[in-house]
Amino acid sequence: MRETIVALLSLGILVIFHELGHFIAGKKLGVYIHEFSIGFGPKLLSKSSGETQFSFRIIPLGGFVRFAGEEGEDKEEDTHIPKERLLYSLTPGKRSLILFAGPLMNLLVATLAFFLVFSFVGFGRPTTEISEVVPGYPAHESGMLAGDRVIQVEDVDVVEWEDMVRVVQTRAGMPTRVIVERDGQELTFTLVPVDSSGTGVIGVRSGVEFARLNIFQGIKEGFKETFYVSAAWITGILGMIVGKVAPEVTGPIGISQILGEAARHGLGSLLYLVGAISANLGLINLLPIPALDGSRLLFAGVEAIRGKPIDPDKESLVHFVGFFLLMIVFLVITYKDILRLIE
Repeated sequence: MRETIVALLSLGILVIFHELGHFIAGKKLGVYIHEFSIGFGPKLLSKSSGETQFSFRIIPLGGFVRFAGEEGEDKEEDTHIPKERLLYSLTPGKRSLILFAGPLMNLLVATLAFFLVFSFVGFGRPTTEISEVVPGYPAHESGMLAGDRVIQVEDVDVVEWEDMVRVVQTRAGMPTRVIVERDGQELTFTLVPVDSSGTGVIGVRSGVEFARLNIFQGIKEGFKETFYVSAAWITGILGMIVGKVAPEVTGPIGISQILGEAARHGLGSLLYLVGAISANLGLINLLPIPALDGSRLLFAGVEAIRGKPIDPDKESLVHFVGFFLLMIVFLVITYKDILRLIE
């Protein structure tokens, strides 16, 4: 039960920060904001502060910030608001800044989560010492042992485990020289990496040490990890489009289950997964799908190119239909998530 609560809170926090990005950018650019909402459907709780109403709604599948002038300049509730404070009175460039601020906030939250893991919680880092030699693979056949420390592969000095991996992966089927240190002595082995799906493998696993980085290193690695996670997500999406990767989609229930599992494994696992999900959430919202930020950015771009506004009513209709279809997709995915849980 505790893990479920942690998972739901984690998802809620990611939604809040996403919408907070839109909210802050809108405020900075002087747009009047009617409502900041977490969830959709009927309101459960609401409170007004200044000109904005903050609310929590019954369906916690996202949220929204309702800007004045978002649906055009002729809506009755916007008649008392100065024209310069209406969203569609802004230039396409300024509207794009507001739209991009939500996904950007998610990417920054991802970086923060990774930074906390690297600098405060700590993480397992591969060492250059071999922890296991897999029977039947070249390393085992050549006589390498657990406890050996790899110091050189071919002419490449091994400072990190990845140094060895990068060389070995490119040498499938080719004799490869590996130098290790054992009991203070250097030993040289010549082995031939086997081909595993186009990648050279010798059958060894690295040791792991627990480490924490200083704050500056942690910030740097946080940004790098966000980049790597984002690149992996984009590669996966492209792979699904071209048919190289089987489509696999998880909804809020499935994500909550995964977060709950991560919470059981400790704070580090939970924070890392929250970071990965936050980065993915930001990137998903940049897709040019109606009702998502990416689609609105596309409309703003078209407006900038053609030099005149797009009919707000027509754009709103596109986003309404897109939102309706997204809700259907959410329901289907949620149904499949429930079936997986039952099974």
